[in-house]
Amino acid sequence: MDLRDFTIRNTHTHELDEFINTLETAAEWLKANNIKQWPPGMFRDSRDSILQDIAGKRCFMIDYRPSSPNPSITDTVAGLFVLNSHDSFDQLLWDRYADDWMDALYLHRLIIKKPFQGLGLMPTIVAFAEKKVKEEGRHYLRMDCLADNSVLRRYYGERCRGNGKGGFKELTTVWNADLLMEFALFEIQVQSAVCDSAPIAELGG
Repeated sequence: MDLRDFTIRNTHTHELDEFINTLETAAEWLKANNIKQWPPGMFRDSRDSILQDIAGKRCFMIDYRPSSPNPSITDTVAGLFVLNSHDSFDQLLWDRYADDWMDALYLHRLIIKKPFQGLGLMPTIVAFAEKKVKEEGRHYLRMDCLADNSVLRRYYGERCRGNGKGGFKELTTVWNADLLMEFALFEIQVQSAVCDSAPIAELGG
């Protein structure tokens, strides 16, 4: 597969069920593999807020449209993610740590489906998000994960940007008294525009 076969676009409101089902499938897989991150059912319970995020053009899908079709891969959506700027969850985690918590985009609910993993989509998503940060006049791209998820924590901190760029800077861990969970916080400061020749382009919503 070629990265040129993938396109990031806004999620449409009629795709709400597909968006939620993809998240719930990932949550079930995480639970089955003893990885604590998303409790199954949390996304179905958040249906209304997810629909608002879709309408606000904060939810994205990654389309797979190969120039040479692969009969073994019938899925046309390779993954999805969310970019927030003023979500109440982010405020809970970041407000007491960063006075400028709204001077950032927050990358959440990132899923790359199994047939498409290992192709370099994660670094391309990060590059796309960095470009969005720049376009909106913000200065930071931020992520989080549960502090006891050592695999994801190491990946975010060491290699999720690809191409020798490493990962995000891990800043601290924060105990969230409302959720009774500890989160690791990650950040990169976006200092220059992302190259326009990135292999994934955005389509209008």
